[in-house]
Amino acid sequence: MKNDAYSYLGQAAKRLTLVALACFSGLLLAKPALAADITVASPINGTTDESPLWVRAHNMGCDGLQPTAFGFTIDNSSALTRGATAHDIDVIKVGMAAGTHTIHFKSWTSNGACPTVSSTIHVVGSGSTSSSSNTTAASSATVASSATVSSIPSSARNSGILDGKYWAFEKDAGTPGTGRGSTVYPSFDGARKFYMTYSRHGGVRWHNSSAKDASATHFIYDTYVYLANPSQVANLELDVNHVMADGRTVILATQCSSYSRTWEYSIRNSRTHWMRTSIPCNPKNWSAKTWHHIQIASHHTTSGTVTYDWVNVDGKHSTFSHATGVGAEHLGWQRGTILLNFQIDGASSGSGSVTAYIHKMTIFRW
Repeated sequence: MKNDAYSYLGQAAKRLTLVALACFSGLLLAKPALAADITVASPINGTTDESPLWVRAHNMGCDGLQPTAFGFTIDNSSALTRGATAHDIDVIKVGMAAGTHTIHFKSWTSNGACPTVSSTIHVVGSGSTSSSSNTTAASSATVASSATVSSIPSSARNSGILDGKYWAFEKDAGTPGTGRGSTVYPSFDGARKFYMTYSRHGGVRWHNSSAKDASATHFIYDTYVYLANPSQVANLELDVNHVMADGRTVILATQCSSYSRTWEYSIRNSRTHWMRTSIPCNPKNWSAKTWHHIQIASHHTTSGTVTYDWVNVDGKHSTFSHATGVGAEHLGWQRGTILLNFQIDGASSGSGSVTAYIHKMTIFRW
């Protein structure tokens, strides 16, 4: 009887242990709930903008599921403006009264609603409450100064998505070592793939001529970037080159540098050189195999003075401070040319390779 009792108690204890282990294993193996994967391109949370606004966002769903619907509401209104697709909202001329407003971006999957992502902004001026899904606004729309507007004005013209356009490339002569590049489209996620092999910190520059517009002075470089192996990237350079009506080319160059660990910008005195900023950035610290949304705003005067305005990385807004200087030089390029660069510099003093992708690359101008 004693042995039977001990045997019973032992079996009971074993059952309780197995149940506990099963519950604990379930906790370990259960898939965690994921936040909504929504990147807001405009308007950026915490910034000031002028009405009418351009509302843009990209949606990848939640809980590992692709979205089935996407839209936004404003403040406490229940009126939902749907995106053109379940992945994208791109609505210009959204009128709002002056004051503080919150735009709520809402997404759904086959499992139901995802967590809402909100963008709160301060609106100056006022406009009509009409909206349009066109991608080019009327040129007569009012544009606030760059010191006021921190998003994309509804009057901005855009290049369209440049992923599938022709891209040329070469080793960048300003870097040491060697660099050999290639590019493929379409590739992973329908994006454009850039690949390079290098030695001794060599770099490759890819470039695309997006439009001709001699009158433009303000530009926003807008793209998603995916780095397969960020530890191999010393600098990620993103430039807009614009030929003004007088024939001089303005260089609007920025880079995320692992050397200064900041965003840097270029100006030209006797020569073109990089200036570090107080805005942190190091491509080596970027999450690998993850899409990162980058927007960089800059402008120039008709005399060729360049000002770098702000940068957004994954929705985090940072303003350049005192980032102004001479940026024009005679290169003999055709008037009105808008040429953009996407450049990667290798991080190794030996040799290495870099795989990167861009998606939905667009240049806005006004």
